[in-house]
Amino acid sequence: MDYHILKKYRYTNRNQFESIYSSRYKNELALHYDFEIHGFPCFSLPTTEILNLTSRIYKLTQTLIYLKSKLPQIALEQYTQTCLVDEVKLTNEIEGVNSTRREIQDILNTQSITKKNMRLYGLVQKYNLLKNSEKISIHNCSDIRNIYNELVSEEIKNNDPLNLPDGIFFRRKSVSVYSPHMKEIHRGISGETEIIACMEKALFILHNKSIPPLIRISVFHYLFGYIHPFYDGNGRTNRFISSYLLSKELEPLISYHLAKTIKQNISKYYKSFDYTNDTDNRGDLTGFITNFLEIILASIEALIDSLEDKIKRLHYFEQILLSNFKDKTDYGILHLLLQNSLFGLEPLSAREMAEMLDKSYVTINNRLKKDSIKTLLRSDIPHKYDLDLDILKTL
Repeated sequence: MDYHILKKYRYTNRNQFESIYSSRYKNELALHYDFEIHGFPCFSLPTTEILNLTSRIYKLTQTLIYLKSKLPQIALEQYTQTCLVDEVKLTNEIEGVNSTRREIQDILNTQSITKKNMRLYGLVQKYNLLKNSEKISIHNCSDIRNIYNELVSEEIKNNDPLNLPDGIFFRRKSVSVYSPHMKEIHRGISGETEIIACMEKALFILHNKSIPPLIRISVFHYLFGYIHPFYDGNGRTNRFISSYLLSKELEPLISYHLAKTIKQNISKYYKSFDYTNDTDNRGDLTGFITNFLEIILASIEALIDSLEDKIKRLHYFEQILLSNFKDKTDYGILHLLLQNSLFGLEPLSAREMAEMLDKSYVTINNRLKKDSIKTLLRSDIPHKYDLDLDILKTL
């Protein structure tokens, strides 16, 4: 990043530090926000880097949308669900909360709440809404609390009920963030009255249409972390809100890759909070915005790389199937299994295939027993099937 953080200048030359801060803060292009960090008003600058990142994000979003349009419907559904499952697993993992792909997949498949899946049900269902572009209200403190309740309150209640909010919307007592060595690295806003006032300011910034959308989303992500309104669940709530906002501004699939990219860049992600929180940074949000935009861009690039590779492999194997299977039903079954093997998370049962292909269970079951098809199947789980792509290559 060419735009250096103010702290770099603080200890090298005090006069230079003051003049650089003044020139940045008073720059006629600076965006000023009604929020203070350690008594300093927040601001950011539209650097060349931020402008380039923003332009590239929007451009590559169109590439991603185009690639999605090239996928068969079943492949797209399977790929979306795979990304969703990974996103929920990883957003939990970042916070040290254990969850398995199987647990998450079961919730998506059954769509019913049980005692066993209760702790994750709300989180999974909330993320599931994003793919359907459903609206979620994020306009006031009550909305934030409702999102928190649906996402993480059940899991927190099961794990440590004392960490549930004890105020009207948020926490009443103080809370701190500690390093792995138990050094306090950030203390959230103290007192619910002040938390509410700060959150209302952050929400006003989020909905201020005079500020470019991706800048608003980045700034709100930082401010939510700075306020730290809850005792526990702040990270998961914050990431979900950002995912939702990105799904609306860009493309829903991007919302299912944010936690993965953050986890891959977790040190840089936390450092961007640390130096932005520093008193010597004097409310300059430019560095954080740049880093968060880089995370968004990296998410889109990873999705594009993944889809380009999978589409290339899909076309390769489709040609093999077309050359070897002239019967439409046989081809349909194998093409379905091919899509699932490349884009899905788990094998399919005969009943699932029958439903997807609008065929009878008996028809599908009988075709799976044919030698020409049977030799291509892999069944690591009883009565569940994938294509063995290594064998398919040999045809």
